[in-house]
Amino acid sequence: MQTLTKTVLLASALFITIASTTAHAQPNTQTKTPATETQHIKEVILAYGRAMNASDVDGVLSLYTKDAVFMPARKPTATGLTQIKAAYEHEFKIIDLDVNIVFDEVVQNGNMAFARTRSEGQLNILETGKVVSTESYRAFFVLEKNDNTWKITRFLFNFTR
Repeated sequence: MQTLTKTVLLASALFITIASTTAHAQPNTQTKTPATETQHIKEVILAYGRAMNASDVDGVLSLYTKDAVFMPARKPTATGLTQIKAAYEHEFKIIDLDVNIVFDEVVQNGNMAFARTRSEGQLNILETGKVVSTESYRAFFVLEKNDNTWKITRFLFNFTR
């Protein structure tokens, strides 16, 4: 029941946040989020990017809430830190990343925020050595602030091609 309540609150906060933004957001759109909060939110996501580039499972996990949900493209949803850890351990056996995160939008409302990002760089498919551009990669982070600390509570990504 507690998980259901939190999910309903999360969905409500996200709905209110989305409803308060413009319908047609453009890349690099300024938001009304205070600069310091925006910076704290971006720092979490940039730390995520550094951990991904280093294939650092523990670094990635430290940025998630305990009840987080990770929804990777074309893969099963991972719920909770145990499943999320397994998902990243699997990913880091398959790929090696060298990317920079580009922010398209950051919106914060109370203790909830979301960020729309994309990546510039490349990934190396370890089995074949094939290097692939990440220009079609886009990601959506939902963050929650507890005890003055922002953490990722929901994360999904996909590719435009």
